[in-house]
Amino acid sequence: MTNKNKISFNAFLIADEWNDYQNRNTLIFWGTSDQGTLKLIFKNKPVFFIDRNVKEINLPFSHLRKQVNLKSFSLTPVDAIYFNTQNDLLKANELLQSQNIKTYESDIIPTKRFLMEKVINAQIKIVGEFTEQNKTLVLKNPKISPIEYSPNLKIASIDIETNVKDNSIYSYAIHFTRNEKENKIVRVLGNEEQQLSEFIFQHKTEKNILENFVKDIQFFDPDVIIGWNVLGFDLTILAERAIINNVKFTIGRDNSISKITQRNAGRYFARISGRIVLDGPMTLRSAFYSFEDFKLETVAQELLGKGKTIESNSDKIDQINFLFENNKSKLAEYNLTDCILVSEIFFKIGIIHQLITRSKLSGLFLDQLGQMTAAFDHFYLPKFHKAGFVAPNVKDIHATQHSAGGYVFDPKPGLYENVFVLDFKSLYPSIIQTFKIDPLSRLLSNEKSLNTPVNIKFSRTHHILPNFINELMKHRESAKKNNDKYLSQAIKILMNSFYGVMGSYGCRFYHPNLPDAITGTGQWLLQQSKLFLEKEDVKVIYGDTDSLFVHVTSKFDNPDKVGNTIAENLNKYWIERIENEFELESNLEIEFEKYYTKFILTSMRGKEGGAKKRYVGLVDNKIDFVGMEFVRSDWTKLAKNFQHELYLKIFNEEDYEDWIRSFVSNLFDGKFKSDLVYKKRLRKSSEQYTKTQPPHVKAARMINQERGTVNYFITKRGPIPTELNPKDFDYQHYIEKQLKPIADSVLT
Repeated sequence: MTNKNKISFNAFLIADEWNDYQNRNTLIFWGTSDQGTLKLIFKNKPVFFIDRNVKEINLPFSHLRKQVNLKSFSLTPVDAIYFNTQNDLLKANELLQSQNIKTYESDIIPTKRFLMEKVINAQIKIVGEFTEQNKTLVLKNPKISPIEYSPNLKIASIDIETNVKDNSIYSYAIHFTRNEKENKIVRVLGNEEQQLSEFIFQHKTEKNILENFVKDIQFFDPDVIIGWNVLGFDLTILAERAIINNVKFTIGRDNSISKITQRNAGRYFARISGRIVLDGPMTLRSAFYSFEDFKLETVAQELLGKGKTIESNSDKIDQINFLFENNKSKLAEYNLTDCILVSEIFFKIGIIHQLITRSKLSGLFLDQLGQMTAAFDHFYLPKFHKAGFVAPNVKDIHATQHSAGGYVFDPKPGLYENVFVLDFKSLYPSIIQTFKIDPLSRLLSNEKSLNTPVNIKFSRTHHILPNFINELMKHRESAKKNNDKYLSQAIKILMNSFYGVMGSYGCRFYHPNLPDAITGTGQWLLQQSKLFLEKEDVKVIYGDTDSLFVHVTSKFDNPDKVGNTIAENLNKYWIERIENEFELESNLEIEFEKYYTKFILTSMRGKEGGAKKRYVGLVDNKIDFVGMEFVRSDWTKLAKNFQHELYLKIFNEEDYEDWIRSFVSNLFDGKFKSDLVYKKRLRKSSEQYTKTQPPHVKAARMINQERGTVNYFITKRGPIPTELNPKDFDYQHYIEKQLKPIADSVLT
């Protein structure tokens, strides 16, 4: 440890924790900076609020009651109650609630409250004295303030190979990157200690392997650990094997034992002090990437054009076992390849940059970006306090039913030509913006009221969210002009989350009037837009939430001009109507999105009328499927190919009856075997399916598959995994369940 030194620098926070020690609450934040890793330690007084009219509270531990200029939702003045420790706060909350005394904001994590009250979104300027401990700058109670700062994160991609019988470790690999620099290391189990190459090392026992894993992580000191199913597989098994081998699994930035736990719906969480874990499939899904499946091989081939050195099939386990027994170096290379593929996938799509941008915008840490209610609290609560209010605890919200989502017109099935799609740009955010829909505005709805189209009142002057959306809209336009796709996407994700959050029972600001006003106004806009357009001599054949499908029968030369003119007329209509009817400025914007030369609305299966959210059209001579089997991952390639070819023939006005007969004949002749595979993810362990046993679960049990995507065929014996290479395919099943529904929806 060095002497104390004064320092001023910028940093990016990646993780937090709190503890109670010696009757004091301590907040700890971990971050990264140009000066290195840092640990910030703050003294803290946890707080919640109670109604002022509660005269006496009897608590068996120290607390301080203070008058504050804040009110509850019921407009009752409140007092703040401060505690020495967070555990005292939690006990006090329990005691008071047992006495029917309501508390407010007692469920807010102290580290989160600390950051939101200082308006810090991960980026900070720090001024204070530091000491150095284990390569980390430690600062106690420094001055911190918001600032713009982009971090240069240290990333370690890890992967292990195991004996599937007992999960013992064969080898592990680490691929460490920071900017353009990289390091790599593989350690493999063998008969003696020796170095096999520049970066491959052999060790005699599994305990040696695990001890070296801890040392390697401490040496590379990553901010972020990445991998493919790294939480549910690699880190979980490493932690379990460490316990079995009596190895302290201290891979964090202090001496605490790192833990991997499994919670709600089978999701895994890591507690690794000072570091975060980003699991490849989960991270890509949260950033709205989609693939045929999320196997590493599939994603790597699509994004990188290359894959693993051993394919994931029935022989994979045998091949790994063979390499372990006969060629340690080859096993090590295979192990390392998986690590490098994950690193390259993350780098190729810029996912770390995307996550950093979202963190800067939302205030959430990189591994918590899916927690949109927490993001709402982070920006809204400080402004709510400034407006003079405190919020309830989440569990005190009354889960009153609210209306369903967007409006969908009953489609008129058939084949159309010249269909224009008009889209309300950011419909729900722009409704919030225009009609001042907001928790504060709802509370103060009697102050300079406005009445929405669905007769729910809000305040014209007292609101928070509409102004925030206005700022975000401006930032997004600027991001688009500067070609900053990550910022533009981050803003879109955040803005589009507001409706979902306010309509969620997990939001402390929930009230049915909020989602009802948004969706009800959206439905009204769609219906009124249809009436306006049909007076303009065009026909609306379909509409869904924020889109209108307009059929133009008159002749024209320039479809772009026609589409833009329709959109301009509709925009002008809404500007004037909202001004005249509500005395408000319209933030609604309708765009001409696309033009279909030919367009089909399909019929409902087995019923009269059109199928909602299912259509297909021809755009620039390419087929665009929406809601159809072609774009759904749980349909076979056979069905997708059949559907694509069938619609192509219909659009090109070609005969399809003989083609269908030929297609079915080829199916029975075994020409489509590779296209018969069903792919379905296990949502939990196959053994946890007890009430029902869907086909993919039955297939998974045949090969003891516990996680991931199950690939299987339907045979005359039922579902059989592809690994078992069945030959007795049930072709009649594929006709009835895969081909016939597609043909019936368009040909009947």
